[in-house]
Amino acid sequence: MDCWPINALLSPVTTINVGISIMTQCDLALRDDKKISIESRELGKTFEFNSLKDCLECEESEFSLFRNHIEYWKPEFGFDMYTQSDSPVGGGLGGSSSLSISIFKAFMKATQKKVDEYEIVRACSGIEAKILKTPTGTQDYFPPIEGGINIIDYEFGWPRVERVSVEKLNLNDRISIFYTGKSHHSGINNWQVLKKFIDGDKKTVLALKGIAQVSSKMKKLISEENWEEIPTLFKEEYEARMDLAESFSSPEIEKLAEIALSNGGEAIKICGAGGGGCVFIWSTPEKREQVIKACEKEGFRHLDAKLV
Repeated sequence: MDCWPINALLSPVTTINVGISIMTQCDLALRDDKKISIESRELGKTFEFNSLKDCLECEESEFSLFRNHIEYWKPEFGFDMYTQSDSPVGGGLGGSSSLSISIFKAFMKATQKKVDEYEIVRACSGIEAKILKTPTGTQDYFPPIEGGINIIDYEFGWPRVERVSVEKLNLNDRISIFYTGKSHHSGINNWQVLKKFIDGDKKTVLALKGIAQVSSKMKKLISEENWEEIPTLFKEEYEARMDLAESFSSPEIEKLAEIALSNGGEAIKICGAGGGGCVFIWSTPEKREQVIKACEKEGFRHLDAKLV
C-alpha cells in the first residue's frame, strides 16, 4: 500500500507498522581537514577519500548508500563516520531504511539543519530508489524516525502518519520474531507487483484490494485494542499476499510456520516482501516461550526484539 501509484489509485488506503528494538546506528565526527572516512561495521568495510569530489566519484556498489546521502548533503567539512546495523541482511525488517534514517539524522545534527519528517521520508525513499533502480515505498522510514505503532494513511498517494504508543498496549508478551536464514529481495517483488497492477492484472488488483481491507480492519482493531481478531487478519493478509506472488513464501517460511503453529502460535506475519527474511509470530502470553523454544530447536534464530 505504500508504493505509488498503487496508493494513489486505490486511495484512501492505510499501511500499519511498528518500531522494534533491532537498532541501527550512525556516529559522525567532524574533522579539521576535508578528508572523509567511513567505517561500515555491517559490511565490514572502510572507505577513505581525500575530498568530497573523490567520494562522489566512487562507483563501488557497496558504497552507494553512503554516496547518495553525501550527495544529498554535499557537506563542506571532512568527517569520520561509523555505521552499525543489528538487522539480519535481507531480513525484511526495514534495516536498510532504518540505517538510512540514522545517517540522515547524523547529517542533520552535524549541519544543524532542521528537516520536516515528511521531507526526510521523501529524501530517503528517493535515495533507495536510486540504489535499487526500481520504484520504492515510504512506510519503512517512519518507525526509525519516532518509533511506536505507525498508522500511515495514503490519500492520493501522499503519506500522513498517526502514532500510537506501544507502552499502553502491552503487546510484547504476545510477539516473537525469527530469522529464517534466507534473505529476501523486496525491490524485485515490489516491481513485479507494481507492473502487474499497472497492467490491470485482475488477480493482482483483487489481492491489493484485499490487503487494503485488512489494513483498514487492523486500524480499527488498534483503536479498540481488540487483539482477539489479529490472527484472523494475519491469515487474510497471508492469503492475499500469496495471490500477489507465490515467491512471497518459501520452504523455510513454511517450515517455521508449521513449527510455530503446532506449538501454540496463533498466526504468522511474514515481514517485508517475503521470500525469506524474518517472520513475526503471534501467540498468547502463556504460549510464547513454548513457541520460541520449539522454533529455536529446529535451528531458527530468535531475535530478542521488543516493540519500542
